[in-house]
Amino acid sequence: MNLRKITITLLVICLLSSICVIYVNQAASFSIYAPKLLKFEGNGYGIHKPIWGNKIFTKDEALTIHHHHYWNRFFGNHFKSQEVAEVFIDHLINAGEGRDYINIKAFEQIIGVPQNGVLTMTDVKVANNFEYPENIVNPYVEYRLRYYRSRKDAKVNKGWFKRAKSFYMKESEREEEDNIVEDYIVLPKKQQYNIVEDIK
Repeated sequence: MNLRKITITLLVICLLSSICVIYVNQAASFSIYAPKLLKFEGNGYGIHKPIWGNKIFTKDEALTIHHHHYWNRFFGNHFKSQEVAEVFIDHLINAGEGRDYINIKAFEQIIGVPQNGVLTMTDVKVANNFEYPENIVNPYVEYRLRYYRSRKDAKVNKGWFKRAKSFYMKESEREEEDNIVEDYIVLPKKQQYNIVEDIK
């Protein structure tokens, strides 16, 4: 191999590596979410023994369960937004799918897809098309708060509310659109998210 071919080969490898790094950095990551999850869950690591067995799980075993049975199952790595993946999957870890898959249906309602309680890659792609992730995250936080308030043991589990609120996002700075009509329209107050009631 001559010097020219070696140089070209190295350049191609560098270019492909850069593309891979950019792609990976645009996807949500369980390793970024894991420390937050462990902080929320404390000593038991969020393992519900009636489901996973009456044994003492190590931190690594617990993270493996959360990674495989929640993050991977609900396409965590396929979300472009770390925040969207976290607010949704964290609720499924904390509260489960809910009766009649209500916690998944709420997410589906927010992103505007059919509410069948089965998250698909098509649904994830729809979520990824949102320009501002807070348009998904903040309504889902509101849903989580309403869901927790509907639980009979909400008063003794105030940590649920703190956990949900920790996902709130500030609104992105948005470029003002050149729309003269909008300057004269009085916009209604922000929509209230009565999703728990709407889905029932």
